[in-house]
Amino acid sequence: MHKLTRQLYQQQQRKNRLRKWFILIMIVIFIFAIGFGIFSFFEKQEQQRQHLITQYPVRGLIIDQDDSYVDFTEANQRGIKYAYIRATQGANFTDDDFSDNYSRSIGSGLKIGVYHQFGFGSSVKDQEQNFVRSVGNNIGDLPIGIDISYYGDYNSENVNPKKLRTKIIEITSFLYHKYHRPILLKTSSDNYQILKNINHVQFSLDGNHNAKKVEFINLNKSDQIYDNGKSSDYQMSAFDGNKVKWEQYLKQLKNDDLEKSGLHD
Repeated sequence: MHKLTRQLYQQQQRKNRLRKWFILIMIVIFIFAIGFGIFSFFEKQEQQRQHLITQYPVRGLIIDQDDSYVDFTEANQRGIKYAYIRATQGANFTDDDFSDNYSRSIGSGLKIGVYHQFGFGSSVKDQEQNFVRSVGNNIGDLPIGIDISYYGDYNSENVNPKKLRTKIIEITSFLYHKYHRPILLKTSSDNYQILKNINHVQFSLDGNHNAKKVEFINLNKSDQIYDNGKSSDYQMSAFDGNKVKWEQYLKQLKNDDLEKSGLHD
């Protein structure tokens, strides 16, 4: 009887040891699975970053007064190639930091553009005067930008597309003939369909597009990164082409500027 009890005890001990080993192995497998999942997640993110940097090697900042202090020289050192600085919005608003941002951006190594935030409720004439009054001749190197983004109570349901097109034709024509520089419309794919045949314009659209005259890409928040893969604190866009095409694009802009300046001397 005593021998039987000892055998049962030994069997129970073996079962307990096996159970402990089984639990330990399962814990190790579980930890390994979690570690592998985390590793795969970050590896995929890194691959996506590298793909983005390869696909869009020319990226730039989009700056307004809501942003913190921008060190444009440091941005250039981080691989940024250009910056668009907001100048005005609607008929009366001038960005508080425009003059400071613009003056500090000069000599930073970045190509500079300025942009106007289109006001749906303001007259076009008043918006034109606001832009010219605030900017003067400080228009930088790039096409003059107009950001056509819905805000407040304005949306695609209550903004008449024909009236919008008429207003954009008016303001782009004015700015083009005033500054002899093409106009870059930053907008949605839906608005692109309304505005695509306007003269003297280029577009900045979301990455997934099949459209003509698109020179820049609006980057998602997750895609707003520097060359080292670190996230940017600022809104970013990208030129839709490689570095060679970027240099060709800049050269064409400069040649067009010289040609149009000669015609108006």
